[in-house]
Amino acid sequence: MIYEIAENVKRKILILTQNLNDYITRPQQKYMIEMVSGVFATKSLNLTSIAGYLNERCGVKHSLKRLQRNTFNYSTLLDISNAYNIDYAYNETKSDDRLIISIDGGDLTHDYGIGFELIGKVHDGSSNKVGYGYPLNHAVCYSPKSKRMFSLYIDVYSYKSSNFKSENAKTIEMLEKIGIRFKDKGLFVFDRGYDRGEILRYMLRNGLSFVIRSVGKRHLDYNGSRLSVLDICKDKINRRYKKGGISYGYAKCYYHGHAVTLISVRGNSSKNMLYFMSEGHISSSKEAYFRISSYFSRWKIEESYKFMKQQFGIEKCLVRRFESLRTLLGMVSFCWNVLSQIESDVMISKLLEDMAKREKYDNEDKKVCEFKYYRISDGIERVLRSYNGKIFHHRDKKYDCDYVMYFKIGYYLKFPEERKKIFGMGKMKRKKSLLVA
Repeated sequence: MIYEIAENVKRKILILTQNLNDYITRPQQKYMIEMVSGVFATKSLNLTSIAGYLNERCGVKHSLKRLQRNTFNYSTLLDISNAYNIDYAYNETKSDDRLIISIDGGDLTHDYGIGFELIGKVHDGSSNKVGYGYPLNHAVCYSPKSKRMFSLYIDVYSYKSSNFKSENAKTIEMLEKIGIRFKDKGLFVFDRGYDRGEILRYMLRNGLSFVIRSVGKRHLDYNGSRLSVLDICKDKINRRYKKGGISYGYAKCYYHGHAVTLISVRGNSSKNMLYFMSEGHISSSKEAYFRISSYFSRWKIEESYKFMKQQFGIEKCLVRRFESLRTLLGMVSFCWNVLSQIESDVMISKLLEDMAKREKYDNEDKKVCEFKYYRISDGIERVLRSYNGKIFHHRDKKYDCDYVMYFKIGYYLKFPEERKKIFGMGKMKRKKSLLVA
């Protein structure tokens, strides 16, 4: 059973590299195969642990040198992984009418890592303190129809970098890449801190659907008067609707000439009020409730941050060069794609979940954790660790008797072959002539 499951996991990783065959080099493909399988098996981004897992004949020392060299040279794989994941999620959700795209910033902290390249001070969301690290941008897509989640975009940047302009510029760069594919049916969900003027103006000018939680200080035009969000929600919104344990109302406003809707939400047993801003003038309470429920589904991006820190160990990454860090986050992004492929395969996903043996049950037989990627990742780790021998053999030494002579043949003998085009990946490599043994 372990052999069959391992072969299926191997096939998913190979599908990923084969789809990128026209955009990356052969050494990059080999590096991806080694790193993706190594990250799953070791549950970390530690290159020494991954080199030990590969167990090559040349020894851990030489495997580690190769991984360190390639990790520094292949930082473009982060941009490639983001473009590939956006294209993959778009193709998987073509039948969906509405999609929820959660945007959130994060942090990658090293408390005592002052020796890391371009490291600066960031706010650590876990400890609520300021420490050394790098800021992150992350976006995930959730399909209410299929209940599936896709990682779309991961990026790391530094305030000390020479090409850094502002946090808003980095956020808009991410929105541009995602908005091209998901403009028609994507609802972008933001937490507090994103109700900045530059972000709002970009979303409204480009016609993107969004819901942003406001802190209440932003001023809007309401019936010819310029009032704060807090004053409008407290004094102007009188009609309220009750559904799903909450009470909510909305008002039609304007922001610099653009129509926006302000929504106030309060729990039935709570006096605290939440404020949301959305594009256009919402005309039905049903649509307003959908925007509210979409915001509360954004917990998935918070869980994905926690998942990456626990299962992939992104905060335990000890590479000092910034370009190497970008490469390793690209490998994390590719691991997300492998998880999405396995999730779509119901049989393999179920077998891996059973192998994880992670779940605890209470008296009512309800599962504690509903984020299934923990179980799938644990199942992959157990399979790779239990497999007798190496899964991939492209580094094994070939003897003289294994070599085959190749020669070129005319193009008229070639069979037609469809090449996979990936949106946003740029030009494909030049097609090589066919070689036949």
